[in-house]
Formats: sequence, C-alpha cells, structure tokens
Amino acid sequence: MTRGLYIAASGMLNGLQRQDSIANNLANLDTPGYKRDVTLSEAFPSMLLRRIHDLEQITPSLKMDRRPIIGKLGTGVLPSEVAQDFAQGSLQYTANSLDLAIVDPPPLPNQPQLKGFFVIQTSTGPRYTRNGSFQLNAQRQLITTEGQPVLDTQNRPIVLPSSNVQIDEDGRLFTGGNAFVRLQIAGIDPRFLVKQGDSLYVSQPGTTVSPMSTGTIVRSGYLERSNVNVITEMVDMISVLRAYEASQRALLAQDEATEVAILQVARSR
Repeated sequence: MTRGLYIAASGMLNGLQRQDSIANNLANLDTPGYKRDVTLSEAFPSMLLRRIHDLEQITPSLKMDRRPIIGKLGTGVLPSEVAQDFAQGSLQYTANSLDLAIVDPPPLPNQPQLKGFFVIQTSTGPRYTRNGSFQLNAQRQLITTEGQPVLDTQNRPIVLPSSNVQIDEDGRLFTGGNAFVRLQIAGIDPRFLVKQGDSLYVSQPGTTVSPMSTGTIVRSGYLERSNVNVITEMVDMISVLRAYEASQRALLAQDEATEVAILQVARSR
C-alpha cells in the first residue's frame, strides 16, 4: 500500500518538472534565438505481480510456480533530463543592421547536425548564443544586451569604426566597401551544450567547436525568433495538469485506504 503512495507522488513530481519547462518556454516566447525546453521522463522498472496465497508446486525434478500472474505494475516515473529543441526559429525583419540571425543549412543524412552560434566573451570564458540582438557600447564595441563583447575569428572583441557598417551572409563586416573583420560563428553539436542563462550556452569539456559550417548564413537586419509554439505549449500544459490531477487523486485514494487499514482493519483484530 505504501508503494502506491510513492508511485503517485513520483507522477506528481514529474508533472511539476514538466510544468516548469512549459512555463519557462512561455516566458521566453519573445526572446530572440530561444530554444524550447523539453522534459524527458524515464519510467522505473515495472514489477510482475502474482497472487500470493497460492502454493508453488514442487516435484523431485522440477519446481513450478503455479501462482496466477495478475499483471505488471508500474513503479513510478522520474524526469531524467531537460533537453533543448534546436529547431530553426522563424526570422523577424527589424531593419537594424546590428540585428543578426543565423540560418543553418539543411541536415545531412547520417551525420551530426552542427548548429551555428555567435561567440561571446564573458568573465568565465567564451560562451555561445543564438540571440543576435546586438548593439554598440561607448567604446564602439559590438556587445550583447547584457554588455558582453561579441568576438571575431581572432577571438577579439569587434570594434566598429563607424555606424555605417554592412554585414554580409558570411559574417564579414564592411565599411566603405572594405571588409575589416569577420564574426566568429562556431559550429557545435547542440547535444553538448548546457544552458547558462541570459541566452548563453556553455560547452561541455572536450566538445569539438568547428568554424562556420558550409551553408550557414548570417542575415543582417533580422532576428531569429523563439521556436516556441504557443498552441503546442498550452496543449502540453493542459495535458500535464490532467496527469498531475490523476496522480493526486491516486495519492488521496492510497492515503484513505491506508487510514482504513490502520484505524479499522488493524483495530478489529
């Protein structure tokens, strides 16, 4: 009977984790370059149940279990991982030349899909982002909205000589028709990235960081929108709520059965 309490409680805890991911997705609906969270759940091993009061049949050469099989019992579920969906978001035109969006090439069959990321300088080392909403600081450095410099291919902060700058699809910055620097676009397998906050990702130790992949383009004057779909998230939220309520009712039923067993059945003996 106590097992049922734990099984129902595990379903409620899993629902809370899924609800947190959905709430985070909806909160970042308008964050450029945001990739939606997806909570992956893992079931505990199930148990094979038999009727317990039937005796085993034992012969000199063979031992057979004649107790009828009732069926399998699930033993609960747990959230195993919060993964990210790195599907390409739609592009939004802004007319601001410092707003940048990365468009990845179509995936190749039987090969890992590398995604392009802007490289950002932070106090704890380089970080990666898809949020291309950039601006200039007082030193005319190209920075993020949090004030962190954007790096070029030489791992140096990008300094713009003037406000009249054009950026082509290869990430090269031009002024007066001459290219003076190039954005560093890192190609990374997103499975090895971890969210850090402020639209930044940190790579796991040993992760291979490649130069800009063939076919990857940079669009100036555009921002990549979040890939969160409001309708999908709301449907998932309702589904999670219904599953949570079902686990809650199961927990209450188990609690009431335990109360009856303690106060009535045990007392009658």
